[in-house]
Amino acid sequence: MHRLTFTSEHHIDAPPERVFAAMANPEGFGDWMQGFVRAERVTPGDFGVGTEFRETRKMFGREATEHFEVTTCEPGKRLGLRVDGTKGTTGKGEYRFVYDFEPAGTGTLLRTSAVIEMPGGLFTKIIGKLMGGAFKKACDKDLDALKAYVERAR
Repeated sequence: MHRLTFTSEHHIDAPPERVFAAMANPEGFGDWMQGFVRAERVTPGDFGVGTEFRETRKMFGREATEHFEVTTCEPGKRLGLRVDGTKGTTGKGEYRFVYDFEPAGTGTLLRTSAVIEMPGGLFTKIIGKLMGGAFKKACDKDLDALKAYVERAR
């Protein structure tokens, strides 16, 4: 198993509750997420720990779907997501994301921690190192789009 980790920070000029609300509304991802096609709830009920949903995006000209599970849900404070790659387009691996929403003046400091675990040997390790930077960059691009969206919604 190969493990890749990264962290990032985004300063957003909107309160933590508003930033959290945008991230906790999969059906609204199309308002800000590039390439978004659709989100489908797998589990009924309110958004919270145990909620599962599928997110489909268009990437490299093709649709790609991943299966998400909410692992932590503290509105305005923390959101944890787990992606089971075996249930999605990637077909393997596990991705875990933790988003911490910290008040910063009149805005939010959004701290992201990610852990990606992929099965495989030396080849996966080498490719993982090459792809790690690109994956972080893609995640940061999503969060930059989120920032622009919630700041516009003031």
